[in-house]
Amino acid sequence: MPPQDLTWFFVGLTFTTLLLAVGHWAPWNLSQLQAYTYGVACLLAGFALWQLMAGEWQAVAGMVALAAIGGGTVWLGYKVDALARELRKAKKAEENDDEL
Repeated sequence: MPPQDLTWFFVGLTFTTLLLAVGHWAPWNLSQLQAYTYGVACLLAGFALWQLMAGEWQAVAGMVALAAIGGGTVWLGYKVDALARELRKAKKAEENDDEL
């Protein structure tokens, strides 16, 4: 790795670290899914900074695509879980109504 790439590597690490620290101590109330999204975005930001400065836009495009697919899968999983909870709740309410 050429010295300038190594410098940008450490700049990317520092950028990610600062973003994660801000996210950790910022006075906001994020859901679990929002916190995951923020964390992944912080990791991607540092990686993108490093790779774009090294001229590797394809690596950044690939990581963004992987993160988007992964994030979409996690989001869909949350939606499926929420639907399953609602169906169980409705079934339990129906069973309670039948007992009366």
